[in-house]
Amino acid sequence: MICPLARRGALAALLAVLLTVPAWASDRFIDYLYVDANEGGSSGGHAGLRVGDDVFHFEYRRPGILVLRRETFDEFRREYTGLENRTIEASRIPVSEETFRLVRERFRRRHLVQRWQLEVFDTLRADRRILEEMLQGGVELDGAGFFFGEGAAADPALLGLRRRVVDTYGASFLAERVEALRRRLATLDPQGAPERTLEVSLDEPPAPAYGFPRRYRDTLTALAALEVLATARPLRPEATITAAGEELRLREDEASRLAELSDALAASLVRLLDSRRPDWGFPLVLGMARLAALERTRESGQWVFLDAFPPDAEVIERAHVSTRSEVISAMLRDARTELEVARVRLASRLRGGGAFGEGEFADLEDAGNRVAEIQRALDEGRDLRMPRHLRLPARRGLRPAVLAPSSAALTAGLATALEREEAYSRALRRLYRYHLVTRNCVSEIFRELDVALLGDRVGTDGSRSFIPALAALTVNERYGVSEVSRILSYRRAGLARLYGAENPLRVFLRESNTITSTLYQRNSRDSAFLFFTDDLVLTRPVFGAVNLITGMAASVVGLVTAPFDGGKILSAGVRGAVFSLPEVLFQNIRKGSFDYVDPTALASSGAPADARSSQTRAPGNVPLPR
Repeated sequence: MICPLARRGALAALLAVLLTVPAWASDRFIDYLYVDANEGGSSGGHAGLRVGDDVFHFEYRRPGILVLRRETFDEFRREYTGLENRTIEASRIPVSEETFRLVRERFRRRHLVQRWQLEVFDTLRADRRILEEMLQGGVELDGAGFFFGEGAAADPALLGLRRRVVDTYGASFLAERVEALRRRLATLDPQGAPERTLEVSLDEPPAPAYGFPRRYRDTLTALAALEVLATARPLRPEATITAAGEELRLREDEASRLAELSDALAASLVRLLDSRRPDWGFPLVLGMARLAALERTRESGQWVFLDAFPPDAEVIERAHVSTRSEVISAMLRDARTELEVARVRLASRLRGGGAFGEGEFADLEDAGNRVAEIQRALDEGRDLRMPRHLRLPARRGLRPAVLAPSSAALTAGLATALEREEAYSRALRRLYRYHLVTRNCVSEIFRELDVALLGDRVGTDGSRSFIPALAALTVNERYGVSEVSRILSYRRAGLARLYGAENPLRVFLRESNTITSTLYQRNSRDSAFLFFTDDLVLTRPVFGAVNLITGMAASVVGLVTAPFDGGKILSAGVRGAVFSLPEVLFQNIRKGSFDYVDPTALASSGAPADARSSQTRAPGNVPLPR
């Protein structure tokens, strides 16, 4: 993503005085992070600000807005130096304790306010989709795909749960709750009292939005959950995941505590049935599915989890699983470590007694999904779903729309929902709109610094520093930077290790291309190219010309294969040719990327963020802008 830095001279001078102190006078720092370019959405580089262990950085998202992300430094580093294979330059700025506090609080508040606003926007989009589904006669419900339909044999775990509910609330409780929910559905009106206008502010959190569509869906979900409980429907096998082998086998201490875990979960579900929260239906369905999975665990002696992989998960195709044995072995090793940590945490929670440990069990479920998926791909020769961005198991399913308003009322409600969604989208674009030069990741970092230190936003111009690399030079020149360190990209760090351990010429010949490289294995996100040029200068145009020919050849092949592969090779070839052109002119953008990176290798991928570099400046007066 190309990001600008547009500062007025007088403002920069004032900020330089307010922001920085001599390095010897403070143990507080802010790190300005410049991330090298790579192909894709960041072909002009990227920028972030590290404040303590928080890294704040702005990313482009639909509908044409800049979104502030907050991550730990380890997460940021893994994403950019690891998966995206990009070097980070960290410029350290000594600041006072008060400046550190003001900056951290400002960025945290901006992140929180915008996150709530985006949640409201997601709610408005969900409202529109629910109304569209209702007009088609059905509504997709989270959790509705966990269980078989009517007529299947009863699940023993849910039979036991149903007995506890009857013992606690009485024999008529479930029927009464169902009747109450049906009455609520009958009274919901898409054209009821008009909802208040949704305001959008840079500094104030929005009011929550909870209108007819979500009320209807949540009520329908609760009805579906009670139907599952009343009939004790069994869990669908495809809703679960497990694998043979020692990793997921129940240990003796776990087997003895499994009944205790199931009992704690069942008790929490009984309490949930008496909840006043309007969206209790999905937590009940999810909890019942987990309870049934725990029963499968007891029966099999192997951990059985709900499948948490999203339907659109990226995959390593089965044909490539065996060729990426080192990467997949590292993935499995890390997943096993996470599983072991989660097992210890859950055991500790159970020893402490009390309520069901939702967080601890979710971590176990997450790690168990990763281990099971990788092990199954290795054992059974199937596609490997990439174990990243796992979500809470939801397994959506379509349910008929019952007691729904008339089509005319739904159509009118849909028109209103669409109008509210579009109005909120326009408001978000007005506040956070993206512009290539004047409003991008670098400019927004300094806008927020304005607010934190000066209490106001200041207009910007289009200075020459809109390119992130020039922005980093400006920061180093103007803001009293005490030290600059480089955190090497994953491949460059690997090259440094190989050059130190092997014959340099042999390493260069082997690692300079994508065919024989031991550090890089091509993945579907990268364009078609043959030679790496990020570590070359004089010979870059020659290798770039070869890459250009490679991209053009792949494009020709892609024209033939497009009907069969959906245009994947064609797209990779075209992008390969485009990103080879700068290389012919001595410039490098493309560096390749990785499906997965080994955290132990990543830890040594350059100087740590707290280490001093050879570019450390002597303490003294804060340099003012020129």
